[in-house]
Amino acid sequence: MTEPVNERIVANVRSRMAVAFSTAVRSAQIATWQPKDLVVVVTQGDPTPNAELSYPGNPPVIAYDMDVIVAGVVKPSDEETTAIDTFKNRMGADIIAAATNATNWHQWGGLAINTTLGPIESYTEETGGRSGVLVTFRVTYRVPENDPTTVSA
Repeated sequence: MTEPVNERIVANVRSRMAVAFSTAVRSAQIATWQPKDLVVVVTQGDPTPNAELSYPGNPPVIAYDMDVIVAGVVKPSDEETTAIDTFKNRMGADIIAAATNATNWHQWGGLAINTTLGPIESYTEETGGRSGVLVTFRVTYRVPENDPTTVSA
């Protein structure tokens, strides 16, 4: 069975991250990874219909906007004197470089019609144990109304 287009997009994002980072995982019900330095976790937001880019037909084609969030963990050694923001800035830049390191990167292998870079947010756990950045990509793709596994132009 063919996977839905949105699933293939998120898998493609994770694959690009895996080229640049030693550990790049998708979120799972039970985590099988450890939160250590330079780990990235890819999650997806809810696909939202985009009426402006949808069009009628038989069947109609529905455009969706979906956020894909890449969380990068930075956890330098306790002896490190470099500012934590420096590590976060580097992580954010590395995530963007990994995502955009392909011809027509914004189409995710022909699955999407466009991708825009969203906010790059910094985070630190309340305990101070982990920190990092969240980089959001807004991916727009189209599928026939009756077949979410098929890409539409």
